[in-house]
Amino acid sequence: TTAKSGHLAAAGIAARKIETIKSVEIKNDSLTLTLYDNGEVDGDTVSVLLNGKVIMPMEGMSTKAINKTIYLTPAIGDSIVLIMYAENLGSIPPNTGLLVVHDGENTYYIRFSGDLQHNAAIILKRKRKN
Repeated sequence: TTAKSGHLAAAGIAARKIETIKSVEIKNDSLTLTLYDNGEVDGDTVSVLLNGKVIMPMEGMSTKAINKTIYLTPAIGDSIVLIMYAENLGSIPPNTGLLVVHDGENTYYIRFSGDLQHNAAIILKRKRKN
């Protein structure tokens, strides 16, 4: 887990419930994830985990896009779990954001919400090529 300012990203992951909010079928082996604050920018910070590994540690969300390209190797499997872990609640709880998944020509807009008891999960299911 990556540390920023002395704190470990997603340090309390085991103590929180995970709520799956969306399942998306993906076609490509590389995806671009884009994070924004959803609504009023209030200091929300999230960490994003892919199959339990922190890939975006302690990102402060705003109206400015935070981008991350991920590469899905065969070892990752065909069902990938993205978890949005609220590091704080900002000044207007809960921690809310918008995750945009760019999969080639397809784009998915996923609004998520989390607090200090719950994480939002998005399932990415790889579509088998015929």
